[in-house]
Amino acid sequence: MGKRANPMAVKASLTYEVGEAAAALGKSEATIRNWIKDGLPVMASKKPLLISGQDLRDYIRAKSNGAKTSLGPDQLYCLSCQEGCKPLGMSVEITPNNDKTDRLKGVCETCGGFASRIISRSKAPHFAATFRFK
Repeated sequence: MGKRANPMAVKASLTYEVGEAAAALGKSEATIRNWIKDGLPVMASKKPLLISGQDLRDYIRAKSNGAKTSLGPDQLYCLSCQEGCKPLGMSVEITPNNDKTDRLKGVCETCGGFASRIISRSKAPHFAATFRFK
């Protein structure tokens, strides 16, 4: 199971208590309470804390979008730097990821760490013009 919560697991028209929201999202109650401390709006400050389904969906989507990094056409994502970087010598290794995608692997030009990117197999010729495939 993935780490990120699926915003579609909660119904926008319902209200949830902390335990109900945790069960719907497959998270712990402590996680939901941490989200409340982090800015998830609640409908009342008294117990039981009620959370609007729409507010919960919006919070999860905003949190997910904040964690994403957009990459330039000549960049891979470096796990050490946690940002986009150019591979050393623009040299990458291409390996199949699944039926429709490939993974580009390279070495970060900045720190020498592992960097990668998943691309559509149909766009591989476009990336071949930018990177040197091994």
